Amino acid sequence: MWWDALGNYVASLGYRTGDPAYEKWWATSARRTHLVGKGVVRFHAVYWPAMLLSAGLPLPTDILVHDYLTIDGRKISKSGGATVDPVALTAAYGTDAVRWWLLREVPRVGDADFTPDRLIARADADFAGRLGNLVHRIVTMVHRYRSGSVPTLGTDRFAVATLLDVCGKAPARIDAALNDSDFRRATGAAWGIVEEANRCIDATRPWELARAERQGNADAAERLDAVLASLVTACRVLAEELRPFIPDAAARIAQQVTSVDGSLPASTPLFRRLQQEQHA
Repeated sequence: MWWDALGNYVASLGYRTGDPAYEKWWATSARRTHLVGKGVVRFHAVYWPAMLLSAGLPLPTDILVHDYLTIDGRKISKSGGATVDPVALTAAYGTDAVRWWLLREVPRVGDADFTPDRLIARADADFAGRLGNLVHRIVTMVHRYRSGSVPTLGTDRFAVATLLDVCGKAPARIDAALNDSDFRRATGAAWGIVEEANRCIDATRPWELARAERQGNADAAERLDAVLASLVTACRVLAEELRPFIPDAAARIAQQVTSVDGSLPASTPLFRRLQQEQHA
């Protein structure tokens, strides 16, 4: 059984027919990562390489062993009786919420115990409580203080230098984490933009800058432009970096911070609160 099963890794790529897919993804690929569950390591890390060596074929360059998703400590599996219906989960909570729990809660090493309540708590805290609120605050301030028009960044970047630095470094940090197959670290690097943007708002207090601007303070006006411009930039970077992970949410964020006829759309709720729906 294992002989037939393991051989499919190269047979499915067209090994015997000379399919270009085999050359691209196996024979000439610089990296061949073999993904296996921890319960079948012996078959994939001993038997499979032995089969490849006997056939004179390239070995995997990496063997990535993952742990288990569990329910009440029991491995999720049909045979074991611990199951959860992913179709029902996405129907109830949306694909972004399910994706986000898997990305943010499942560690690179170690099992992860699932419950719907944990999924709901993570989605509400991060989406409605942090990300959605951040985008709403920023778009609302651009409308309130600049009539919806995103200002240029200008030369006064002192107050927003840290936020711009985090935005600039996030793509490389995400790529490095993905190269290590660590999705929690990758999404954490993107989430660092959310955290720094909220710190930037608390530190710069745009409402106070707006009050000083109304009193004729030109420096405050320039500083407010820089703050608003950098915050919108942060949202745009977030939309791009989150797109592979939560594409629907990322598209809504991008739409919210993309100018139409010179003005941002009016702020609308990006996420629903799942906890409220559960008890409605």
